Amino acid sequence: MTKEISNFGDHAVATLQANANIPEGMGIEGWYHVVCRDKDGVFKWEDEFPNLVVAVGKQLLLDTLLRTSGTYTTVGPFLGLTNATLTPAATDTMTTLVGGSKEFTAYTVGGSAVRGTATFAAASSAGATPSNVTTSAASSITYTITGGGGTVYGCFLVTGTGAVSTQSSTAGTLYSEGNFTTAKATTAGDTVSVTYSTTATS
Repeated sequence: MTKEISNFGDHAVATLQANANIPEGMGIEGWYHVVCRDKDGVFKWEDEFPNLVVAVGKQLLLDTLLRTSGTYTTVGPFLGLTNATLTPAATDTMTTLVGGSKEFTAYTVGGSAVRGTATFAAASSAGATPSNVTTSAASSITYTITGGGGTVYGCFLVTGTGAVSTQSSTAGTLYSEGNFTTAKATTAGDTVSVTYSTTATS
């Protein structure tokens, strides 16, 4: 299984008479886990794939953690599906993704035609030497396929100021995006369950 790691970090330098350097870095990686069942609940397919945390997503993450309190209010995050193969790039935004007509919208969540809301559990950490791993996972979101169904290619996560659950909206900040290992066909009545998890390793 191929892992795609989005690296970001800081580098602190402490200067003594010995001119010692103390580096501190951290890598972030996330995974989409997807299960599809037909209208009768019979298993059809399952996939798991990594994502790219794009530049604006990393900026939002650092602004949220490090900037003055009050600069950010959690919105969503909302998880959408895609209808075309993505070519993830650090420069991608909601405009390049959704504005490029790459969002799959033939579904409902909880009876409404909206993106699912990713509700994350409190993060937990394990290990200390030689590395620490901190993980947080969102509750599974179920998408019920409607209309003529269609082919689903991957997922994306949007949050930040202005983000909405409205399908096809370009508002908010694109956090991450990724493709299935292979595109998946769906028909009306299928349910597609998506779980997003993220891990920070230092």
